[in-house]
Amino acid sequence: MKKFVSIPFKYLLRKLFAGEHSAFFDNGIIAPLLALISTLPMLNSIFTALQTAFAKEDNLYKQSQAAFQTPEIHTLHDARVAYFNFLWDCVNIIKYKNDPSLTNAIARLEFLHHTYVHLPGENYYDMIGTMTNFLQDCELPEYHAALQLLSDAELFNLIKIVAEAKTANDTFKTLYHERSIDKVHVAALGRLTALRLDVDDAFVTFVDAVNIAWTSNELGAKDPDIRQHLVEVKDIITAAIQEAQLTLSRRGHHKPKDDGKEDEGTQTPDTTPPTPPTGGTQTPNTDRPAAPPTEQNPTDEPHHLDPNEHPAMGE
Repeated sequence: MKKFVSIPFKYLLRKLFAGEHSAFFDNGIIAPLLALISTLPMLNSIFTALQTAFAKEDNLYKQSQAAFQTPEIHTLHDARVAYFNFLWDCVNIIKYKNDPSLTNAIARLEFLHHTYVHLPGENYYDMIGTMTNFLQDCELPEYHAALQLLSDAELFNLIKIVAEAKTANDTFKTLYHERSIDKVHVAALGRLTALRLDVDDAFVTFVDAVNIAWTSNELGAKDPDIRQHLVEVKDIITAAIQEAQLTLSRRGHHKPKDDGKEDEGTQTPDTTPPTPPTGGTQTPNTDRPAAPPTEQNPTDEPHHLDPNEHPAMGE
């Protein structure tokens, strides 16, 4: 019999950053299910175990992030975003001069902006790598010449704005990495990884219980209320997974295939080693070579979940 909940989620558990993993369970799974679980007593104890495991992870995650949410860090982050946005505001203003001698330079810079248009919305660490790549691109001859030409138009000194953006990013990077290598913080991250394993295990157990409850009801009592409530549980789980898949797709990760095959019982274990994380890179752009990867974010480190430890639902 095909499993009721048949959605592969191992990939998500392995690839989600720490904050995304926390939001997946807090906002996507636990909060929406709180009231619904009371109508399904057969799931109460297993759901409570999932809540307990997540509470430990969530508490440590918030402690871990506290060092990176100080006013100083926040101000430096806002500064580099402000310089980036101001640069393109200036380009847009110059564009409306309708000066034919500037048309090609503006078009070249607009192409560069398109490549990095999502930069302001990235998290602290990812923006270090993306902003660094952007600033390096600004030094390439074709873009530097365009910036210089628009600067000579005597409206805005775009070269100076880029230099200020580089200073702001370097200052943020220095302080951020000082916090990242703090021994206490690194130890906390190690504990956080272990707690994520516990939460993932509890989630696998919960989903298995949902599948068992569905099969039991369909082969036995066929209670319409239980059926409806289990359908609602499935919808919540599916919505959370789809939202996480969308988050990963924005970073360039491909959605795992759900082939829809019937559950065939024992399957041959997957011996393929997990794909190494590639966090900290920008989404590849098909119009230009991809930017070089940056070092892994110690505070948003993806959890490396062994695919063999957690059988996916219906895979």
